[in-house]
Amino acid sequence: MTGSPQAPDPNRDVDELHALIKAGGFWRLAPEWVPHTGYAQSDRQSLSHVEDGLRRLLNP
Repeated sequence: MTGSPQAPDPNRDVDELHALIKAGGFWRLAPEWVPHTGYAQSDRQSLSHVEDGLRRLLNP
């Protein structure tokens, strides 16, 4: 039996990013000069803006 793909949950990426940052995983990737305090959970619009910027860098 082949099931149809499950529709993506728009909040899942945000929730996973928040969990990664809360667990400290993000800070192992960030340079030392990046402030490690004052983090606020990102919203979908902010993540979309960052994604667009990264895509422009990768596909000039």
